[in-house]
Amino acid sequence: MMIVAVIALPLPAQVKEGTISVSARENVVNRLPKDIAYIFPEFSDATVYYKDDRFSNGCLNICLLDRTLRYVENGDTLRILNQNDVRELVLADTSYRCMSSCVIKVISESDGSLLAQRFRLTLSEEKDDAGYSSLPATSTAVSANVGRLDPSRSLDTKADYSYKHERDFVLVSGDKIYPAKQSAFTRLFPDKKKEIKAYVKENKINFNSQPDLASLFEFCAIN
Repeated sequence: MMIVAVIALPLPAQVKEGTISVSARENVVNRLPKDIAYIFPEFSDATVYYKDDRFSNGCLNICLLDRTLRYVENGDTLRILNQNDVRELVLADTSYRCMSSCVIKVISESDGSLLAQRFRLTLSEEKDDAGYSSLPATSTAVSANVGRLDPSRSLDTKADYSYKHERDFVLVSGDKIYPAKQSAFTRLFPDKKKEIKAYVKENKINFNSQPDLASLFEFCAIN
């Protein structure tokens, strides 16, 4: 059994919220704070690994708004083609993967199960009557709005949006994602329910602490 782990400082679940005004045919990504719109604060030298074991290097980032890999070439920001063929982006020996509704940063991995940090970004269009039109990341509305890097998909009217940027810890099995709670650990490791309960109690596991979660995940994986 192989375990791959990344050691990092504690980082509790976090939520950042704000509002932006987007003019007609304006790139909505450029209106968002960079640390909200992208996984990394700056485009960085990284490697993209594909499902067929090909790989390529470049100045890369991941856009949270539509969960696409972007690269910089000759000063232009472009989307990587064939996003569905991408397995992961690796920066500084850390794996980042795009899921259907989020991006995850892999903390530890064992036999196909992952402990990860989840990144999510949601937009809600503000209405004149003070109501909101929620635009979840998987909706066609968001797809249209975030497509403003493509002029053919730009909207023609000005709009105000509220954004919600969330980071938390999760367990991943296949395409299933579970908040990193004791119940999720017992779901992924059902044969160790009693041992997990005892370990959590004995070690006073904080489920918002990355080191604590990594320790519990390793305990489940090797015992």
